[in-house]
Amino acid sequence: MDSEIIYSVFGIIVLVIIIFLVLRSKEAVPTRSQEEKKEEILLNYKQKIRNILTPLDGDARVEKKKKLLGQISNELALNIYFDEDDIREIILELSKE
Repeated sequence: MDSEIIYSVFGIIVLVIIIFLVLRSKEAVPTRSQEEKKEEILLNYKQKIRNILTPLDGDARVEKKKKLLGQISNELALNIYFDEDDIREIILELSKE
């Protein structure tokens, strides 16, 4: 009988310690707004276009840019942060790069 009480008390103490450690270890994760996420995605695409198109010139540059803009448009269509109007504006902006 005494061993059952000892095991029960030990189990409760271990459970309390685990709960305490779990609650204490949770850190606040900084969240970014939807606008910040959109801006970050746009900046990444601009950088990608610059990196790929810099060594190219002439017709090769135009063809590669068309391919990239098509690919980016498809990726943005699958992204939950962008609607059709946003995608159109972004593609127009990226086409000027």
